[in-house]
Amino acid sequence: MPMKLQLTLDSPSVEDCLDLVLATRDSVDIVEVGYPLLVEEGLSLVRHVKHAFPDKTVLADAKIFHSGGYVSEKCFEYGADVVSVMGLASDETFRAVLGVAQQHAGHVVGDLAGIEGYVARALELETLGVRSVVVPSGLGADGAELSEVSDLGEAGNAAPLEALRELNEQLSHVMVAVVGHIGMDTIDRVVEAEPDIVLVGRAIVSASDPRGAAAALKAKMG
Repeated sequence: MPMKLQLTLDSPSVEDCLDLVLATRDSVDIVEVGYPLLVEEGLSLVRHVKHAFPDKTVLADAKIFHSGGYVSEKCFEYGADVVSVMGLASDETFRAVLGVAQQHAGHVVGDLAGIEGYVARALELETLGVRSVVVPSGLGADGAELSEVSDLGEAGNAAPLEALRELNEQLSHVMVAVVGHIGMDTIDRVVEAEPDIVLVGRAIVSASDPRGAAAALKAKMG
């Protein structure tokens, strides 16, 4: 299966978000409405993106921890194809979200940030029926691999790039996504670790030419 490129939106302007997706739609496979943006703009942005680009997979990064049934129902009602649940959430929360997702023909991604035994938890989530998991890249802002880093450099337990191989070896049906300081200076190392999905935000969003940046990254992904 070809490696997928996921664009993380973080612009506070709905118009800017839609323009960005329009510019990068030939390269981007998944459009993520990031958690900060959900807090600022609400789920209406998910609806706007899905309405404007019905052919794109839209992920609502709700980072669900509890009240999973209610929160996921709202995400799917607003047009999300995928919702995120924190890997630290209970199995009961995952089951509730998975039940709702099935009703909406949607999917669930488990966010493994902050989990020490991420492989063991990923295997548990696979058993529950989760379709994909996302792990921090372990890359710093300067491209140097760190022992503890999560998205945007916040402190937390990390799954360094080499750990992706272990996840790929252990998991049978779950796709593995990677996030954190990924751009043209680090994409080759990321691709070597063979993730299924590569999450990119600033390297595209803040580029002077987002279309070109997305196309260059996708080309590197093969």
